[in-house]
Amino acid sequence: MRPVTSEDIYLMKWVRDPQISPDGTKILFEVKTVTDRGEVKPYNTRIYMVGQDKAQAEIMKFTSGTGNDTCPRWSPCGTKVAFLSDRGKDKNQLYILSVKGGEGTKTTSVEGGVRSPVWSPDGKKIAFCALEPSKGQDRSNSGKESDVRVLTRLRHKLDSVGFLPETNYQIFVLDVDSGELTQLTSGPYDCLDPAWSPDGNYIAFVSARFPDYEVSLVRDLWLVPARGGEIKQLTSGDAVLYSPSWSPDGRRIACFGHDNEYRGATVPGVCVVEAGGGPVTFLTRSAQLGVGQTPGSDMVSPSESRPVWSADGTTIYFTALAHGATGLYSVDVDTRAVNLVAGGNSAIYGWSKAASCDKFALAVTSPEVICDIWSLDLSVDAGKSGDTVLEAPEGKGEVRRLTRINQDLLDSRYLSIPEEVEVEAYDGLKLQAWVMKPIGMQDGKAYPVILHIHGGPHSAYGFAFFHQFQVLASRGYGVVFGNPRGSIGYSQEFVAATRHDWGGGDYNDLMAIADFAAKLPWVDNERMGVTGGSYGGYMTNWIIGHTNRFKAAVACRSTCNRFSQFGVSDLAYMNGQFEFDGDPWDNPEAYLSRSPIMYVRNIETPLLLIHSEDDMRCPISQADEMFTALRNLKKTAVMVRFPGENHNLPRSGKPLHRVERLEYIVAWFDTYMGPGDDYSVPLAEPAKVVLKLPKPFPSGEKEASDEEEAR
Repeated sequence: MRPVTSEDIYLMKWVRDPQISPDGTKILFEVKTVTDRGEVKPYNTRIYMVGQDKAQAEIMKFTSGTGNDTCPRWSPCGTKVAFLSDRGKDKNQLYILSVKGGEGTKTTSVEGGVRSPVWSPDGKKIAFCALEPSKGQDRSNSGKESDVRVLTRLRHKLDSVGFLPETNYQIFVLDVDSGELTQLTSGPYDCLDPAWSPDGNYIAFVSARFPDYEVSLVRDLWLVPARGGEIKQLTSGDAVLYSPSWSPDGRRIACFGHDNEYRGATVPGVCVVEAGGGPVTFLTRSAQLGVGQTPGSDMVSPSESRPVWSADGTTIYFTALAHGATGLYSVDVDTRAVNLVAGGNSAIYGWSKAASCDKFALAVTSPEVICDIWSLDLSVDAGKSGDTVLEAPEGKGEVRRLTRINQDLLDSRYLSIPEEVEVEAYDGLKLQAWVMKPIGMQDGKAYPVILHIHGGPHSAYGFAFFHQFQVLASRGYGVVFGNPRGSIGYSQEFVAATRHDWGGGDYNDLMAIADFAAKLPWVDNERMGVTGGSYGGYMTNWIIGHTNRFKAAVACRSTCNRFSQFGVSDLAYMNGQFEFDGDPWDNPEAYLSRSPIMYVRNIETPLLLIHSEDDMRCPISQADEMFTALRNLKKTAVMVRFPGENHNLPRSGKPLHRVERLEYIVAWFDTYMGPGDDYSVPLAEPAKVVLKLPKPFPSGEKEASDEEEAR
């Protein structure tokens, strides 16, 4: 046994997107592994198969080759599987493979690649989304392709994607036998989430087809004949809808979505629309259920999901986040009664239901499980299992774990298991939080602790595996994390509480969580640190400008200037609609007063800024501004830049960069508040990076420029 290390990333495997066969006997799923620690394609993804029956529990590799194989989808008869692959130099193209094995047959060569494949009910066609073919127009004056980019659209970039193409995603249909490809939609609007009607005559899809779509979250439900023809709008343009799913009788379409009352802070639910069009009827109104949401983790990537109807059309299944856990739920279409079908101290981040029976495949993470596949059979009354990771309440169904992908790794590591606690906020509100003790701690000794803040703000922490937390615990640090107001999974009022108040009630909640940790008998309250990413990075910057209680801080992919963030981010230009009071040019005080950079003179806490150079959500200029201000004021600050990485560095960056990022965090906390001799179990090793600290300024002088140093 030894502590968890940052380099354990190289040994980990990640599973996702479980797809159960129509008869419920087999499950396909993706497995991603590290193949090269720092190159352009450092990961490889394959599709694997596991049987539902105990006699078939052996895990088998289903695809192989040089590319990444993803998104397996069973044909309705269960004899074929469609999947996406980037084999060769292709972007994802559609392949079809017999369940009996062999080589996959490439069926598309679409410019820009394929996404969201869906089989027709008769198994003869596949609908998917792809970019409309470009016109091939030359943009230069010399007859050669130009690298000059001319922007006309507000929504022209997206983090993890880059600059968006000039064409839009449209719905296409492939005839499997002939290879004939038909484009069903067109125009200057994206058309997404295709869903076949039960009779195969129509395809429902989601699109925002109105002039102001770039500054709106609204997405309508549309219908197009499967053979081509005029499209029809089913909803009235005032709701945010996605992931359509037809009822078995073809009369209704279920969706995920919300009424947009609180804009991006509106809690999503399950809703139904008549197939002929009409008002949106919401079946789940409990804001404690964040439908389709999962708690934050640096280990798992949630799979795309849709609401799924029961065979008799009376029930809809879905997953939802509540109080830090994501479970599988059902809602009665007529009575709107909601029931928990399967759940525990865990998070279901991918799932599917068999077409012909009440069997499910579930991808699950927990504080003790990185990611694995479970099965659920509702036809079996198994009794309560007592498994805290996942069980069917009151024994209404049999839950079985089918894979233990990372078990050998975890069995050889010490893990710190989070302890759930309740913290009282300044106004009496009860906050959910967790505390992790350092590995090997001894009674009577006091240990440093680090407050970790989630992103969002409308996300949440919960019952999920978090590698960074385990690394910190293994290096002798306690970790405390929780869900301040603004987090999802409690109430709509709780989620929307950050409106016009970033750094207000949420700051006080985080200080209450820190106060709780400081009073624990094993915590050295003179050695507390703070860190977080995205909104958590913003709050880290904000906190150290308003209190000096923390000895060190690390702000990852952070923001510091909400005024300038409005114009450089891929999404922040909509903040004035709800989160902030108007647009920055109309109400600059609303933005500047909530910007950490305005309080840099107060900062005494040493700050490490970690940022990706290709981050478009919180562009690196935000870290530049904070670093420049602090160094200009002779404050202790260091900035670490990761080239070629985006906002998702902690989850999907190059493995080498993910390791280096963790090591810089550990090195920074070691420098200013390290555990030292407190640690009673051999450390995993000192930090594996050399942390270059800023030189102290001579009294009364500012930092010299390169030119001045040269002279």
